[in-house]
Amino acid sequence: MREIFGSFSTKLGLRRILISGLLFVLLSAPFRLMMSLVPGVTEVRPANMLPPVFGMIWGPAGAWGTALANAISDILVSHSPFKVWFPGFLINFFFAYLPYKLWYSIDLGGGISHPNINRVTRIVKFVLVVLADSLITTVLLALLFEYLGFQGYGEGMALLFFNNFDFTVVLGIPVLLLLSNWNKVGFWIPKPIQEQIESQSDERGEENLTESRRLETLFDLCLGFIILFGLGYLFAAQAMSAVLQGRAEGGLIVVFLLLEVAYIFRPFGHYRTDERLTLKGMSIRSKVILGFLLLSVFFVLVTGVFTWVGNGGGTANRRQLWEYIFLVVGISLNILTIVSIIFLTYVERKITNPLEILTEQVDRFAKLDHQKGVDEDRQIARKLKEEIRTGDEIEGLSDSFRHMMSDIDDYVQNLTRVTAEKERIGAELNVATQIQADMLPRTFPPFPDRKEFDIYATMTPAKEVGGDFYDFFLADDDHLALVMADVSGKGVPAALFMVIAKTLIKNRTQMGGDLSPAAILTDVNEQLCEGNEAELFVTVWLAILSLSTGKGLAANAGHEHPTLRRAGGQYELVEYRHSPAVATMEGIRFREHEFEMHPGDSIYVYTDGVAEATDAREELFGTERMLKALNRDPGATPEVLLRTVKEEIDTFVGDAPQFDDITMLGLTWFGPGDCE
Repeated sequence: MREIFGSFSTKLGLRRILISGLLFVLLSAPFRLMMSLVPGVTEVRPANMLPPVFGMIWGPAGAWGTALANAISDILVSHSPFKVWFPGFLINFFFAYLPYKLWYSIDLGGGISHPNINRVTRIVKFVLVVLADSLITTVLLALLFEYLGFQGYGEGMALLFFNNFDFTVVLGIPVLLLLSNWNKVGFWIPKPIQEQIESQSDERGEENLTESRRLETLFDLCLGFIILFGLGYLFAAQAMSAVLQGRAEGGLIVVFLLLEVAYIFRPFGHYRTDERLTLKGMSIRSKVILGFLLLSVFFVLVTGVFTWVGNGGGTANRRQLWEYIFLVVGISLNILTIVSIIFLTYVERKITNPLEILTEQVDRFAKLDHQKGVDEDRQIARKLKEEIRTGDEIEGLSDSFRHMMSDIDDYVQNLTRVTAEKERIGAELNVATQIQADMLPRTFPPFPDRKEFDIYATMTPAKEVGGDFYDFFLADDDHLALVMADVSGKGVPAALFMVIAKTLIKNRTQMGGDLSPAAILTDVNEQLCEGNEAELFVTVWLAILSLSTGKGLAANAGHEHPTLRRAGGQYELVEYRHSPAVATMEGIRFREHEFEMHPGDSIYVYTDGVAEATDAREELFGTERMLKALNRDPGATPEVLLRTVKEEIDTFVGDAPQFDDITMLGLTWFGPGDCE
């Protein structure tokens, strides 16, 4: 009772009562008006589909709205007395409420969900619910009309039934299909009593469940009794002209209404939704159902028109003609409904069900963790193979998807292995990067007890490991060796060649004897050419500086021009003829030249990664920008100087990737007078 009358206590309930009532009035008014304007026309009431539809959607609120609207129409439009409109109000209320109660109380298999009739099984359930509801309502209305003296029990019963059943089935299914795909409709779902009973695990709960099922069966038998009596009385009235007395008819109406009131207390079934997918719009299944039903309605209307044309001239009684047409249309609708259900069953089994299974499994496959869900992938493939056997394009699509699943799984497994291998190589490269960095002098100042000079160097590889390297070391107590080199190529091969070249240059220089850069590079060249099948080479700038005099020798084997700054001056390129790169061929003799530094002079040497740094427009940084960066603060210490140049390069390059190693070395000689 609380659920039935609770609709009047909430704004939502009152709003739904008003909406359902207004729609009922708007749809029924033209046909009421047609009866008064066209004499002899039988009553056609497509609005009769609204009470069951709104009852199933909004429960008691929909029932109250349509029943009250019908009663108000009877009072204000038809001027019906109390003995007519009040029983009619009760019958119309139960006509709207019974489908709601039946839908959520009876489980034909698969659980009970809200009335989204997008499956043939739900359409069949809807038809059965409407059939029971229409039969009960027709029996009550026929008894009421006979009791009031309007017509005999069997005279207009077929028309009453067709008005209730056919319009509800033919128009109600499309309306429910459309409304169930509208998120704002808001189905009114009852609280399942059976769910509360099944949650009890003790013996008392089991007893309550058994008793509840007995009561459900008893309530169902009460409705069945009304239907059986109505059909039996119809047969008796037609075959044997049996007529009940007025009091008996009135008593039956009261008894039947009481039985319907009792059915209100029938426990609800166990509600659970079995929707497979959440779709953005109407499903293919719903579109097929809606299209075929609308096509059926079109053919039935054509049948009605041809019936009118074929019988209009020979029938004197217009009412009999309308009743005949209505019967033909009603029978045609019922036949087409049966045909539609058979056809839709085939379509569902061969088309929509396989498509939904395929869609469900595709969605399931898309959400899998393919690195861990191999077993679930096999389950999906097995389900598709077992359940989709249509022998047409759908099965072909399913087979293609299964093959695609297999290919994706293989790809993911291969990708996993490749990724693991890449991570392993990356870890090893990180170690190699650290080893390479450790090979280069990185402790500054490197010779804290030597005051004759200040030196600083950096190397930024383009990849994990690079081919550039710098070096500086004391060949003896008075001679400082400076090395700036660039191996051809990138990555691990260049790094390995760099290690060999650096080691050979340093070992040869520290052997003693001739400290000529040309002689050192000549010996190193001969060793690097041996077994150099990869044909790598290295450009080298090598200088030997006397710390006591500032005089030095330098050899440039294909490397960048160094820059020199005299004390108080600007950095300038020192250009001279280069020798070939080291390891290009055997027997090369390298040139060398003398240079002299004065106290306060500085040298800046670098690899081609500085001048050839490229921005997003593929424009080179160039030596002019390099000199400009050097001369921004030419008197800065080597460390500050290198940091300034690197900042200028980074600003110029921006987000563009680094294509080459960037290696720099700076030296300032203070003169022998600073020696202790």
